[in-house]
Amino acid sequence: MASNLVQAMNNISLENEEGGREINDDVHNQPFNANLFVVGRFINKGRVNFEAMQHTLAILWKPGKGVSIKELDSNLYLFQFYHEIDVKRVMEGCPWSFNRKALVMSRLKQGQNPRYVDLNTMDLWVQIRDLKVGFMSETVLKGIGNYVGNYVRSCPSNFTGVWREYMRIRVSIDLAKPLKRRMKIKMAGDAWFWINFKYENVPSFCFICGIVGHSERFCSQLFEKAESEIVKPYGEWMRAPLRRQVKPIGAKWLRNGESGSKYAADLQIQSKRNEDDESNQDSEKIGLYKEVLMDSADITETKMADENSGNSSISKNVYGASTHGSARLSL
Repeated sequence: MASNLVQAMNNISLENEEGGREINDDVHNQPFNANLFVVGRFINKGRVNFEAMQHTLAILWKPGKGVSIKELDSNLYLFQFYHEIDVKRVMEGCPWSFNRKALVMSRLKQGQNPRYVDLNTMDLWVQIRDLKVGFMSETVLKGIGNYVGNYVRSCPSNFTGVWREYMRIRVSIDLAKPLKRRMKIKMAGDAWFWINFKYENVPSFCFICGIVGHSERFCSQLFEKAESEIVKPYGEWMRAPLRRQVKPIGAKWLRNGESGSKYAADLQIQSKRNEDDESNQDSEKIGLYKEVLMDSADITETKMADENSGNSSISKNVYGASTHGSARLSL
């Protein structure tokens, strides 16, 4: 009896019981645009308050058509936008941060699973310093960009104006590799010379190993080497200084370039300080100068605190510094 039961079980064909079905091509015509989705994670360790994070980023981004944010997993988030303009604006403003934690973002491609998107690169603006005149070409900049990381694009203002102290390029850097400090280049028959790199709005990076995402206090080399063997070849000097301009009202008609406008502005400021006629001081101030601050950390924090006054659910200290530029009038 038992042997007959076993034989009957062996004769059962699972292939016959579990049927299949062929799916036609209509499934690809579903209204799903992967290009409007962005996947992100924070490179700094530590807990993230999801509720405060999504409100903060929404305030920083101000998407015209809105944004939906979903937590897929621990430190993995899916951002759904509803217009291409909003996506481009957010991606071009990278890197963003919340509560001093840098956010790595990547646009989702058609057919990709958001849980398996590679989030190990970050786009940054890099300033190329000490580059000689004969090397200031798009071809040279592209080669330098591919040395620093993966070249993305060049700043449109690189070849405008009378003179520039540095060139700017957008580069995608590998977060597993140290930042590049400098590069040695030359032309055939000439001597070698060094060019130096400064990174705009770069998140925290280690002065020991040069990797973005942790400070020197948490570097693994502290546990692998003796204290006397620890060196710090990287430093704060690799951060680009704040890009500040003071433009007089006539600057939009002048074609003197960035340095010429700054020189004219300095003359205007010095002349204004020497004026003794205080009766016309208020009228001369109005509309005379516009101060553009590329680092808007303090402005953003104050603005968000004002916009959320009376809302005790999100305290002021949860807002991270914005890495996106903004402007204010200086009277």
